[in-house]
Amino acid sequence: MAPSTPTRQSCSLRDDAEAHHIRARIHSEAGEIEQALAQFDQAIALNPSNSSILHGSTEPLLYVGRIDEAIDRIEQAKGIDPFHPDYFHWQMGWALWEKNDCRAALAAMRKMSRIPSGAHRMLAGIHACLGNEREAREALAVFLKDSPGQSISKERREWEKIWTAPGSLERWIKDMRFAGLPEE
Repeated sequence: MAPSTPTRQSCSLRDDAEAHHIRARIHSEAGEIEQALAQFDQAIALNPSNSSILHGSTEPLLYVGRIDEAIDRIEQAKGIDPFHPDYFHWQMGWALWEKNDCRAALAAMRKMSRIPSGAHRMLAGIHACLGNEREAREALAVFLKDSPGQSISKERREWEKIWTAPGSLERWIKDMRFAGLPEE
């Protein structure tokens, strides 16, 4: 009798939600927002109950101004995973800031059990939106401890090619100036 040959299970990457999720992240990091959105949509179609994929898809949605869709996906992700991580609230804070509902954005951020240093930049923007200068400056100071070289010019360079929602980047820059982020 001939030795048996191990069989390989054939798994098509076209049918693998996680493969599309990874591609979406790569496209997003490369600033290829439309490609990222297409890959996220494919991943969601293949696995609509994956809260990480739903949450991840909201970043490029917010970059292009599809705010209500992003909020719906964050809510859907939170419903799927009732023990969701705190960064879901951070993302909701950004989405609500985009919607110019800064009181609700602040409430979302305050739902975090601990606000990480990176989220303090968003918190600074939200406080700036609300006209809370002292709180905006305090939040930005926390962020700058871990990102001491950050500036208005770096923010603009980092976001100008991907954050294409009309007026959002300029509003963000205005809020960062209000919070005290240096120009250079």
